[in-house]
Amino acid sequence: MSAEDLSEQEAFERFEGMLRDWLRDSGGTRIDIDYNAIHRTGLVVNWLTIDGQRKTVRFPAKLDFTMYKLRPAQVDAHRGAWLYSHLWMEASDGVLHQESDWMREPVIDGDPVSEQGAAVELRLHPRDPEFIPQWMATKAAAFHKKEEARARRRERDRARRERKKAEATQAAQETEASSDQNR
Repeated sequence: MSAEDLSEQEAFERFEGMLRDWLRDSGGTRIDIDYNAIHRTGLVVNWLTIDGQRKTVRFPAKLDFTMYKLRPAQVDAHRGAWLYSHLWMEASDGVLHQESDWMREPVIDGDPVSEQGAAVELRLHPRDPEFIPQWMATKAAAFHKKEEARARRRERDRARRERKKAEATQAAQETEASSDQNR
């Protein structure tokens, strides 16, 4: 079943149940998840609290894959996909909580979002204009401007190759014609 097949509620509840079981088995009292994402790239940091101490942990693959279905399942028709989400669960209540931000610029591996990354995000998860943050609009516009320039350059190069090919064909025909006249 793909993320597109899961409703927002189904994706959330599936992850909540798996996370509850994992947290119980880990012996932790709390799990915090910081999830930065843009288009198909993301950075997730999981913080497990055991005996009052926080440490980063990796989830088993099955839990990771279930978590990765949350963002696509939670795409909003007007706001697109969230760019940052903080999820947490206390072992004492086993309830998954989530706060998401659709406007914050995600930082992945210390790098800001690229112009292409912003444009791809908007293509994959369109937003109403009032829900496009300024940083995203600026970067996507810069990417499209460069894409248009590349398209014009490709068209100029293609036209130049066609002219050269036509000139070479004409020169070959003239050479052949003058050879025929000399015979």
